[in-house]
Amino acid sequence: MIEQYSFGRMTIQGRVFTDDVLICREKLVSPWWRKQGHVVQVQDLDAILGHKPELVILGQGQPGQMKASRELQEHLQALGIELIQKPTQEAVEVFNRRVEKGEDVCAGFHLTC
Repeated sequence: MIEQYSFGRMTIQGRVFTDDVLICREKLVSPWWRKQGHVVQVQDLDAILGHKPELVILGQGQPGQMKASRELQEHLQALGIELIQKPTQEAVEVFNRRVEKGEDVCAGFHLTC
Protein backbone atom coordinates (compact mmCIF):
# COMPACT_ATOMS: atom_id res chain seq x y z
CA MET A 1 0.00 0.00 0.00
CA ILE A 2 1.04 3.54 -0.70
CA GLU A 3 0.68 5.66 2.41
CA GLN A 4 1.23 9.10 0.92
CA TYR A 5 1.88 10.96 -2.32
CA SER A 6 2.67 14.62 -2.88
CA PHE A 7 4.54 16.25 -5.75
CA GLY A 8 8.00 14.66 -5.88
CA ARG A 9 7.50 12.41 -2.85
CA MET A 10 5.87 9.03 -2.16
CA THR A 11 5.78 6.94 1.02
CA ILE A 12 5.45 3.17 0.65
CA GLN A 13 5.60 0.87 3.67
CA GLY A 14 7.27 3.62 5.69
CA ARG A 15 9.98 4.30 3.09
CA VAL A 16 10.11 7.71 1.44
CA PHE A 17 10.90 7.90 -2.28
CA THR A 18 11.78 11.07 -4.17
CA ASP A 19 12.46 9.36 -7.51
CA ASP A 20 9.98 7.62 -9.79
CA VAL A 21 8.94 4.16 -8.57
CA LEU A 22 7.97 0.78 -10.02
CA ILE A 23 5.96 -1.48 -7.71
CA CYS A 24 5.11 -5.11 -8.31
CA ARG A 25 4.00 -7.29 -5.44
CA GLU A 26 6.84 -7.00 -2.90
CA LYS A 27 9.33 -5.58 -5.42
CA LEU A 28 10.13 -1.86 -5.46
CA VAL A 29 12.43 -0.26 -8.04
CA SER A 30 13.53 3.35 -7.56
CA PRO A 31 14.79 5.31 -9.32
CA TRP A 32 12.73 4.16 -12.29
CA TRP A 33 14.24 5.58 -15.46
CA ARG A 34 12.54 5.53 -18.82
CA LYS A 35 14.27 5.60 -22.17
CA GLN A 36 12.16 8.57 -23.33
CA GLY A 37 11.20 10.34 -20.10
CA HIS A 38 7.48 11.01 -20.49
CA VAL A 39 6.81 8.13 -22.91
CA VAL A 40 6.64 4.66 -21.31
CA GLN A 41 7.78 1.89 -23.62
CA VAL A 42 7.70 -1.90 -23.27
CA GLN A 43 11.33 -2.11 -22.15
CA ASP A 44 10.67 0.47 -19.42
CA LEU A 45 8.41 -2.09 -17.71
CA ASP A 46 10.65 -5.15 -18.11
CA ALA A 47 11.12 -5.34 -14.34
CA ILE A 48 7.38 -5.92 -13.80
CA LEU A 49 6.02 -7.51 -16.98
CA GLY A 50 7.77 -10.80 -16.19
CA HIS A 51 5.35 -11.12 -13.24
CA LYS A 52 2.42 -11.13 -15.70
CA PRO A 53 0.09 -9.00 -13.57
CA GLU A 54 -3.63 -8.66 -14.30
CA LEU A 55 -3.34 -4.88 -14.22
CA VAL A 56 -0.67 -2.24 -14.83
CA ILE A 57 -1.28 1.25 -13.48
CA LEU A 58 0.73 4.23 -14.68
CA GLY A 59 0.81 7.32 -12.50
CA GLN A 60 1.42 10.00 -15.12
CA GLY A 61 2.79 12.71 -12.83
CA GLN A 62 0.80 15.41 -11.10
CA PRO A 63 -0.47 17.06 -14.31
CA GLY A 64 -0.62 13.79 -16.26
CA GLN A 65 2.18 14.32 -18.79
CA MET A 66 3.64 10.78 -18.89
CA LYS A 67 1.89 8.40 -21.32
CA ALA A 68 2.17 4.78 -22.43
CA SER A 69 3.40 4.40 -26.00
CA ARG A 70 1.06 2.84 -28.53
CA GLU A 71 3.48 -0.12 -28.70
CA LEU A 72 3.17 -0.64 -24.93
CA GLN A 73 -0.62 -0.37 -25.05
CA GLU A 74 -0.79 -2.98 -27.82
CA HIS A 75 1.72 -5.24 -26.04
CA LEU A 76 -0.27 -5.20 -22.80
CA GLN A 77 -3.51 -5.83 -24.68
CA ALA A 78 -1.94 -8.83 -26.46
CA LEU A 79 -0.90 -10.22 -23.06
CA GLY A 80 -4.38 -9.67 -21.63
CA ILE A 81 -3.11 -7.10 -19.12
CA GLU A 82 -5.39 -4.18 -18.31
CA LEU A 83 -3.78 -0.72 -18.41
CA ILE A 84 -4.93 2.28 -16.39
CA GLN A 85 -3.24 5.67 -16.88
CA LYS A 86 -4.11 8.55 -14.55
CA PRO A 87 -2.43 11.53 -12.91
CA THR A 88 -0.37 10.15 -10.04
CA GLN A 89 -2.68 11.13 -7.16
CA GLU A 90 -5.63 9.37 -8.82
CA ALA A 91 -3.41 6.42 -9.81
CA VAL A 92 -2.34 5.98 -6.17
CA GLU A 93 -5.99 5.82 -5.09
CA VAL A 94 -6.81 3.24 -7.79
CA PHE A 95 -3.68 1.22 -6.91
CA ASN A 96 -4.54 1.08 -3.20
CA ARG A 97 -8.19 0.16 -3.90
CA ARG A 98 -7.28 -2.63 -6.30
CA VAL A 99 -4.55 -4.03 -4.02
CA GLU A 100 -7.04 -4.03 -1.12
CA LYS A 101 -9.38 -6.12 -3.29
CA GLY A 102 -6.57 -8.66 -3.72
CA GLU A 103 -6.00 -7.97 -7.41
CA ASP A 104 -2.62 -8.68 -9.00
CA VAL A 105 -1.45 -5.12 -9.68
CA CYS A 106 1.88 -3.68 -10.78
CA ALA A 107 2.46 0.04 -11.22
CA GLY A 108 4.86 2.73 -12.32
CA PHE A 109 4.61 6.16 -10.74
CA HIS A 110 6.07 9.40 -12.10
CA LEU A 111 6.30 11.60 -9.02
CA THR A 112 6.70 15.05 -10.54
CA CYS A 113 5.53 16.51 -13.85
